[in-house]
Amino acid sequence: MATMADAKMGNPNAHFYADYVESITKTALYDATIGKLNPHPTEDQQHELLQTNFGNMARIPLSPYLGVQTYSLPVLIKQLTGFQPKVYNGAQMGGQYYFGHLYLDKFAKFYERNPFHKKPDLVIVNFNAMDFMENRSPEHYQQSVRAFYSRLTAMAPYATLVITGMADPMPLLMAPDRVAVPHGPNGPIKCSDLYRIVKFGNSTGVYPGAPESQLEAARQRLAVLRGILENETQLLNHDESVYPHFKGQAHYVPPAMGEDASAIDHVAADCIHPDQIVHAAIGQRMWGVIEPLIQQ
Repeated sequence: MATMADAKMGNPNAHFYADYVESITKTALYDATIGKLNPHPTEDQQHELLQTNFGNMARIPLSPYLGVQTYSLPVLIKQLTGFQPKVYNGAQMGGQYYFGHLYLDKFAKFYERNPFHKKPDLVIVNFNAMDFMENRSPEHYQQSVRAFYSRLTAMAPYATLVITGMADPMPLLMAPDRVAVPHGPNGPIKCSDLYRIVKFGNSTGVYPGAPESQLEAARQRLAVLRGILENETQLLNHDESVYPHFKGQAHYVPPAMGEDASAIDHVAADCIHPDQIVHAAIGQRMWGVIEPLIQQ
């Protein structure tokens, strides 16, 4: 998330404004023209719109003139190994995009066209807090996780899988509304404004001043979802009746204790993603897990 991560909330820099203005202009033009013909896009269509309108803010180069960011895990892997990771962002959690199935479809089509191409040795999978935001039941979550890994292990049966645990979004959801972009077209832009622009929904019952009963219910639900991810890692390694194709190894990386609360002070100018300080911390921590696996 190059431009986003490089732009501090409340104090974004020049190239953030350039990319942001471009994205907002695209969105406004779409809403004033084609969007009027389709005022209620499906989840799949919304995903495509986000890619089209905001994809310029999620690239590795900061801009054609400002070079390449140096702080995230993919860049760290390239610098230290020479290998260039392929990076995919599942984005929308609904429809065919749910749990990255869009990209599993792309993998499957690629191998159909290239049946002798080498399968990946290492796959890093991050189930992020958007799955918590959607407020789906734990049963639905578990079914989706298993469906994803069933497809992935059938396509890459000998890969090493690194599975990251779900971060806690509650500190972000409970934070008071803040100014993210001081100089917008109509004045300062707050986090609530940005959430509305990108249709960032919150069905969790967690918000500033929420009753303690709702917060406790959300904490319990988060713990259950985390447990599902950890348990599925055990099944990948030890239960061939669940994953008959998988011959590799799966490694679960839990969130670091305390990182969720401290990360609230290091949010990028979109009020969602971490800034470059947290990106770098994630990269260094994950590199400690991945380096010995690459050496093997």
